[in-house]
Amino acid sequence: MGNLIFANRCISKTMLKVKEVMKPVINVGPNRTVLEAARLMKENDRGSLLIVDGKITVGIITERDLVIRVIAKNLSHTTSVSEVMSSPLVTINANATLKKAARIMGEHNIRRLPVVEGGGVAGILIASDVLRQLSKKTLTEKIWDNQIL
Repeated sequence: MGNLIFANRCISKTMLKVKEVMKPVINVGPNRTVLEAARLMKENDRGSLLIVDGKITVGIITERDLVIRVIAKNLSHTTSVSEVMSSPLVTINANATLKKAARIMGEHNIRRLPVVEGGGVAGILIASDVLRQLSKKTLTEKIWDNQIL
């Protein structure tokens, strides 16, 4: 019976649901400037913002977007976020596993994945959080490493 429990503990880290790891999102309107977006990211310690037009999420702007699409092209800080956002969004269901999320992130070469639930965006999954969760040792691994007993 102990082996069964240990086996379940080994599987648990890859079976974690996206909604258990996602973070709250911060939204910004499509007509806001890239400077306003950058300041909002700084104030909220975030690397991305979702672009929402009315009740519809139309895109995402990330730190990388600001560097590649604004600074590197010497665009004005008054450029609207809708001009440089990434769209359409690649999303994942809140009940999907972290393993599936990691696969989607790898396939699309993205580090931030909006999470949908109940017809809207419920949060955002960040690649570093996925890696942190998947790299945690299970109870079985700790026992094998003599870290607990």
